[in-house]
Amino acid sequence: MTMKTGMTRVALALLLFACPIHATQELVWDAAAAEHLHNRAGFGATPEEIERAVARGLEATVAELLHCGSDPVEPFFEHLLRRGAAEERMDERSHEGGEGMEPSADLRREIKNQIKREDYDQLRDFLTWWIERMVSGQDRLRERMTLFWHGHFTSSMSDVKDSYEMIEQNRLLRSLALGSFRELVHAIARDPAMLEYLDNDENRRGAPNENFARELMELFTLGEGHFGEDDVKEAARAFTGWSDENGEFRFLRGRHDFGRKTVLGVSGKLDGDDVIDVLIDSKACAPFLAAKLLAYFEGVEPDAERVRVYAGALREADFEIAPVLERLFLDPAFYRQEIRAARIASPLDFLVGSSRRLGAQPPPYLLLLGANLLGERLCYPPNVKGWEGGEAWITTASLMQRGNLAGVLLGEVTLEDFLDYDPEDELDPSGMAAGMDAGMQPESEDGRRERMRRDQRALGDLRKLKELRRDWRPRMNLSGAIERDGARDDRSIVNALAGRVLAVELGAETRARLVELLRTEREQAGLTEAELLRRPWRAEPILRRLAHVVLSLPEAQIQ
Repeated sequence: MTMKTGMTRVALALLLFACPIHATQELVWDAAAAEHLHNRAGFGATPEEIERAVARGLEATVAELLHCGSDPVEPFFEHLLRRGAAEERMDERSHEGGEGMEPSADLRREIKNQIKREDYDQLRDFLTWWIERMVSGQDRLRERMTLFWHGHFTSSMSDVKDSYEMIEQNRLLRSLALGSFRELVHAIARDPAMLEYLDNDENRRGAPNENFARELMELFTLGEGHFGEDDVKEAARAFTGWSDENGEFRFLRGRHDFGRKTVLGVSGKLDGDDVIDVLIDSKACAPFLAAKLLAYFEGVEPDAERVRVYAGALREADFEIAPVLERLFLDPAFYRQEIRAARIASPLDFLVGSSRRLGAQPPPYLLLLGANLLGERLCYPPNVKGWEGGEAWITTASLMQRGNLAGVLLGEVTLEDFLDYDPEDELDPSGMAAGMDAGMQPESEDGRRERMRRDQRALGDLRKLKELRRDWRPRMNLSGAIERDGARDDRSIVNALAGRVLAVELGAETRARLVELLRTEREQAGLTEAELLRRPWRAEPILRRLAHVVLSLPEAQIQ
């Protein structure tokens, strides 16, 4: 891969400034605490939003997060293309030649390809609308929880192959994001995308399919070790006949097993709703969900006592999510030093948060494609467990790509620079592209095919990114914003810039090196410290290059 100047600068910056991440300040309701809350409960905040949160106080800020909005009125999703409607269109087009005329193979292929394109465009439009809401900060906690549930109740477009059903699932998750977990589990068990993804549409009396029942217990409600194989088999019988038709739930009585079943020691003629209640009322459910929520929002695995406390909070709230999150965000332990700057930002957190802090307004599609390339492809989770998160987000390649995408947001790396190699070269059927070394086990055939599919999707995303460059240039005024912050000399400019674009504090050594970098660039431009911000047309490119370096640092990858 050939790297141009902007990419080389990022690589050198990573080597130059790599250093331990420093803890944030002591536990008080200040700008650092407000930043921590907005990073975890939303997708970052602008300096003005942080200032407002500090002035309003903790309780008012948490109340606003919990109650700032309701289910959104979507602007253009009232006539979604459904699978059944697509099939009807194929029938109509296929008989254009006249009654009794068999459609040609070419016509069938043309119609299928057209429907596939429309299906892809439909999902893309919806996902860019979702990212647009993240960037705008509209109802940020609801969108954060929608993303959490999207990784908890996973379904994949690769298997469902129906954008209408994937969009409807996202709508469901959003509508109940802060509501009753019990209600949400009952609803997801009837969700057509979930029924198809976990094969429950094939679950029938006499030949039960156990996929949904197993994941319902292991991934959705109980966790490993809290159920047995007999429980899975019995629960699968309870969900026989739960299917879908044209994007709607259908209960097929002729396929349902009405016999007696026993799940977790509870016996009777249980159906799917009965099983869900048995699971949620079991001792294991509240600790399982509490641990997952705590790990997600705090960024570290919770200890047993913290899980016990929040499992109790879930039971007290009858599994309503909003009261539990309110308790968490008002809990002084949520702001303890050791969990601040302890979570690696996901690709969306990095891209959306950087856009918000910079005041940039990139096309949402650019952020969608960027997140895809960094490993967080919405509606395409890597497996039924969703995204692993944490350290899995960062590899040598993805760290370089994060810096490059930050450069794109700033206008410092053009998409031609970003694509200054042939992506086809990256498609390696041998398995070496997956990082295989001598002595490692070879890939399975299924694994190889899935990796090749991911590579092909990445290739398509790279090409779409290149096309976007022709229509978009970043618009921002870093020099004006930093001047308004009161910065006057190199050190105060670095402090103001880092305060705007980072979620965490810089270490003293890193800060000193950034001051030196700014001094060098300023002097090369023939400007004194006092002159820099008075000449914004000359200051802006220098400050954007500096911001590019800052967003490529290890500190920029955590929150």
